Amino acid sequence: MVTLAEQMIPRRKLLLLFSEMLLFVAVIIIGTSAPPFSTHTFLLLEPSEDLLRGLATSLTIAIICQASLSYNDLYDWKIAQNRANLANRLVYSYGYALVMLGFLALVAGPLFYLPGIDNLNDETWKLIVLVGIAFVLVFCFRHAFHWFFYKWRFGERVIVLGSSQEALILSRMIQDNPMAGFELLGIIEEHGQPQLESRDNDPPLAGTLEDLHAKCRAEGISRVIVALKERRGKFPVEALLKCRMDGVIIEEREAMFERLTGKLAVESMRPSYLIYGRGFTKDPLTMALKRVLDILVSSVGLVLSLPICILTAIAIKLSSRGPIFFTQERVGEDGAVFRLIKFRTMQPDAEATSGPVWAQENDDRVTKIGKFLRLTRIDEIPQFCNILSGQMSFVGPRPERRHFVDQLQQDVPFYPLRHTVKPGLTGWAQVSHPYGASIEDAQEKLRYDLYYIKNMSLLFDVNIILRTVAVIMRGTGAR
Repeated sequence: MVTLAEQMIPRRKLLLLFSEMLLFVAVIIIGTSAPPFSTHTFLLLEPSEDLLRGLATSLTIAIICQASLSYNDLYDWKIAQNRANLANRLVYSYGYALVMLGFLALVAGPLFYLPGIDNLNDETWKLIVLVGIAFVLVFCFRHAFHWFFYKWRFGERVIVLGSSQEALILSRMIQDNPMAGFELLGIIEEHGQPQLESRDNDPPLAGTLEDLHAKCRAEGISRVIVALKERRGKFPVEALLKCRMDGVIIEEREAMFERLTGKLAVESMRPSYLIYGRGFTKDPLTMALKRVLDILVSSVGLVLSLPICILTAIAIKLSSRGPIFFTQERVGEDGAVFRLIKFRTMQPDAEATSGPVWAQENDDRVTKIGKFLRLTRIDEIPQFCNILSGQMSFVGPRPERRHFVDQLQQDVPFYPLRHTVKPGLTGWAQVSHPYGASIEDAQEKLRYDLYYIKNMSLLFDVNIILRTVAVIMRGTGAR
């Protein structure tokens, strides 16, 4: 696995990203260097300053095109594997790319250079044709890419050890996520455990513990994932040691689960995995840079959103009685309580009779203007003040109310660990999971929150901020 922004990014997905970037760059630079778009035939054969400028412009256009692919979830394997829907999503991606390129041509057209385009603002149609050709080639390339890896099975060969339900679930996850780059041989059963109840298309049973070492050698296994039901007094040290001496990687179930899902297996995780595992580092430089990012983003956000805030305040006052702002006590870092600020989206005294309750879909307590503010996330803008004061960070676990924190600490394992960092305006859970409105949702979001805390870094924060922009543009996850 390659680590990027402290997230486990499948090598196969990185290869797809890099290959398609080269495809876009090649189509644009070669297309504009050859007739009928240019008289400078094959500029690529003439190293020059113009070539470097052309490559830089082509790379910028390629990134915009790939951003539109990502916006349409075409780098999400579960969605992109639907080949019947691939063409439809590519058409939408092409449309989004044209809008962004049109804006680019309008704002910064004269700054860019392509061999066959004297002025990007005046000759955008040439670029439209070339980008269209590139998207057609992406459609063909996607089919060839997936066929190649399915046909020749280049994945890293792994085997799962264990007769637990968790072992079976993990095996299914590996099997259902081919973009992760793993090829599952099967499951090695434990001694004295009942046989797993499998269903059609489940991973096969590859033998028992006595077969483990021989299987690894015969099948070229490079990784054994340990998912034993009971380890006390039954851990197969000798068998695993033999495999390890052959160069096979021995890995706990939780590590593979984290890699495949971008979250931690809270419900079955042992404290030792958190204590001895990698991550959870709070490097002073990283924390200082994170604070600088918080101040910079929140300051710019407040200045740019000032006109919107003024219009929002007027709309709230005209549409319903009550204050413009809503403040509420939330639990922050190390359990400290602070007052979170938002634009009011509910009727005054919305919980006067009901007491603290989870926010529900189509909540009748929300005002008409409040629904719009929640959908667009405008109601969250005042929290920039919480960030500037140091009570919150721009990225982190969302702060919860004391009433729910007391309840969740009793019902959800490891829940207090989310308070070891500053809460955030947005977070990994917010961009990865729908709005939480129950104990089950809180547990699922905790899996993502702990993953973030474990892998916290400045690049991860930037990644989450970019994903947040996409979520807001789609208008998903709000209540």
